[in-house]
Amino acid sequence: MNILIVDDHPNLARVTSLALRTLGCLTFTAGTTAAATHLLNTEKVDGILLDVNLGAESGLEFLSQLVAEGRPPVIMFTAQTEDEIAAEALSRGAFGCLVKPFNLEDLGRQVKRIEERQRDRSGV
Repeated sequence: MNILIVDDHPNLARVTSLALRTLGCLTFTAGTTAAATHLLNTEKVDGILLDVNLGAESGLEFLSQLVAEGRPPVIMFTAQTEDEIAAEALSRGAFGCLVKPFNLEDLGRQVKRIEERQRDRSGV
């Protein structure tokens, strides 16, 4: 499974990438929406982990764009409480939400959901 991590904090993206690799995923990282869009256009991506706050950019606005374009499922992650962000993210089409700091088990559950969705869509 190929996962794109979009986070403007390189150290957090690196740690998340390492965690995903322990779950058997191949990862790509991007610090901006432009870099993420480039990777989405050049690499096979099965799921996206997208930070709500991307410095001067809005992860929620990018989420709306990704959903409108029919991109892979997006899991939002944030340091805010889940209640503050979940309703907004889900109403914009997020596939799920993670609250930082999250653990490997939380991350694994989200990856499994993405895998199940792929199986359902492919009919396997």
